[in-house]
Amino acid sequence: MFQIKLDKLNTLIEFSIEGLVQVDEMKQFLAELRRSAVTLTGSDLKIFADMRKFRPASPNVVEEVREVHELAKTMGVRRLATVLESEVLALHMSRLARETGADKFIRRFTDEQEAREWLATGESLRKSRRLP
Repeated sequence: MFQIKLDKLNTLIEFSIEGLVQVDEMKQFLAELRRSAVTLTGSDLKIFADMRKFRPASPNVVEEVREVHELAKTMGVRRLATVLESEVLALHMSRLARETGADKFIRRFTDEQEAREWLATGESLRKSRRLP
């Protein structure tokens, strides 16, 4: 299951992905994210991704995250904060970010508030455990 919210005033896309996700659902999410993203303009575009309850059904689902990174690069996203609980998933996300060049604007967090602070300011005021 996924949910996408747009905050046009703050040029922010928020999304959450939860549960055991199959490749088909991930492709639906990507299509909806693309449709939503074209409605936002501005040079300060940010994305908040809540993936704490994301459970990919297969490695192919994780690979679809590459498309999210590519889309973010194409859109000129300034910052993308991902909140995760799984260190294994965080390692996969880090690898994909490096491979796509998105590692320049993506950070992974375990604390939602810290992620939101970083999105707003570019700085993290707290020092909670940041994932790789």
